[in-house]
Amino acid sequence: MTGDTASDDFTFSTLNTSIINITTDSNNPAEMNAAPVLLLFVVGVGGNIIALTVLLLTAKSHNWKPFYRFVFGLAITDGGGLLLSLPVSLSIYASEFQRELSPALCGYQMFMIMFTLMSSAMIVCGMSFDRFFATFYPFQYNRPYKQIRTNIVLTVIWGLSALISSLPLFGLGSSRKFYRGCFMNFIETTIELNRIDAIIYASIGVIIVMATWAFNIAVIGYFIYKRYTGESTWSGWKDMHVIIFLLTVVVLFTLCWLPFMVNILQHANFALPETAGKTELLLTRLSITNSVVDPWIYIILRREIYSSLMACVRRVYHRGRASHTTWDQSSGDKLENLT
Repeated sequence: MTGDTASDDFTFSTLNTSIINITTDSNNPAEMNAAPVLLLFVVGVGGNIIALTVLLLTAKSHNWKPFYRFVFGLAITDGGGLLLSLPVSLSIYASEFQRELSPALCGYQMFMIMFTLMSSAMIVCGMSFDRFFATFYPFQYNRPYKQIRTNIVLTVIWGLSALISSLPLFGLGSSRKFYRGCFMNFIETTIELNRIDAIIYASIGVIIVMATWAFNIAVIGYFIYKRYTGESTWSGWKDMHVIIFLLTVVVLFTLCWLPFMVNILQHANFALPETAGKTELLLTRLSITNSVVDPWIYIILRREIYSSLMACVRRVYHRGRASHTTWDQSSGDKLENLT
């Protein structure tokens, strides 16, 4: 998916959405290069498959607790979204740019990308709320049906994301062809339905980011307070691992997702011209990159790797203390001999 310039030619067709076909500069080597899209596809789908495999192979150790169910849902969403959407763009490269996306195929890709991005954002927020709920309401959280509750939350997230992402298909907004792929038309916001759709989608996205950070800040603040007041409720390195993993996911999610939502809102409020350029291209690709990075965070920051790293740190720390104690004792003995 890419952006376009103001000199682009537009033609319209209808299938519940209006499709804007935009010509590109076939002499530009960057526009002819399929490597970025192919890399997103291979690394993203491959990473999510590896993450799912690791989750399944280690099921006995994590026993499918809510946190791991959210991770599983995130991997399914990211990997499935990339697998079902990016081949549409890759087919354009495979045809040597002779193939044009039909209105139905353009609407399909638009829906899949919108659904994947929104679902991933909501799942990250759900993971943060899960930690918040477990920290502040432990008795309610630890009831026997918490696994079922997590499954219900994931189902609701996918349902809401599908509803929000399908609005352009039902006439509230439209899809737009961005270079080799399609997304919602947040550029031509002088068309009122496009503007409403853009505001709905981006506003929900910004709210999700704010809620996610609010949950995480509350949890971290609570643990810091308990630690310094001597009332720490930390259950060991496990809690620290979950928080580190979650913060890493949230930071990267914010960096990839929030700028794109702000850009959409700027277009919706007429703060930007009705053209799609390099900024829109970069932000669109950046938001998709979040689905590529998520599984690798889990692969790298798995509890087993984290536990091994912490064990090494503790061994080095204890050896350092032991060496320091031995040195102090020997220095004391020498001082006694001198006196």
